[in-house]
Amino acid sequence: MHIHIITDLEGISGVTDINQMEFNTEGYEYARKRLMIDTNAAVKGAFNGGADTVTVTDGHAKGKNFIEGMLDKRAVNINLIDLYNQDMHKKVNALMFVGTHAMSGTMNAFLDHVQSSVSWYNYYINSVRCGELVQGGAFFGAYGIPVIFASGDEAACAEARYFFGNIQTTAVKKALCRNKAESYDLDVCEKEIEQNAEKAISLIGKIKPYKVTEPIEIQVDFTRTDYCDNASERPGAERIGSRTVIKKIPKITDYLSILL
Repeated sequence: MHIHIITDLEGISGVTDINQMEFNTEGYEYARKRLMIDTNAAVKGAFNGGADTVTVTDGHAKGKNFIEGMLDKRAVNINLIDLYNQDMHKKVNALMFVGTHAMSGTMNAFLDHVQSSVSWYNYYINSVRCGELVQGGAFFGAYGIPVIFASGDEAACAEARYFFGNIQTTAVKKALCRNKAESYDLDVCEKEIEQNAEKAISLIGKIKPYKVTEPIEIQVDFTRTDYCDNASERPGAERIGSRTVIKKIPKITDYLSILL
């Protein structure tokens, strides 16, 4: 049984301030340590539940947030492009998210955004406003792979259940405002991520993959017209307004196909 885990940084336990997203700071280094703890808890839970292969993608920014040597040695760190190029995505049985965040515009959510909190205002797949959770779910769903677990703040966990059904979730904090959150007990978070990831394995075959009707229309509303200027020059993009670009694709072929 092959489980793939996509991680992000905003929804990691102990990450409670926007300043922790600043690279090469003390706060960021602490966030990286918590990232490894949460990720390893999910890896351990997946193996406890019966997985024999666990691959992990560092999904924050450019994917260079893992601390070398700290990832559970049973897991394999692989980026999504390599996962696709090696056809490994077709062998995955289920997907888990660790450290995720809610889509842009979500109330009571910590660091809500899609792709870029500066330039992307709203993101839609087939007129459904959504975020990075659905991006991952839709890509793997195209190959019949369900999402079975997610950890993050309360809002992210609610979003995951809304789109994917009665999956296992672990809320590690709640937002006080967009840029600050209140963390739950860190030891409890680690334990619950492990336990709930283990429980999630039993959902395979019960939770349906997140399927997107084809052909597919991707829409991004940008915060400024100049961001839209740049995006409209990308292959396949069509500008339909001062701040809006769409892209139509016959089907999801790789992870980049559902972006711009």
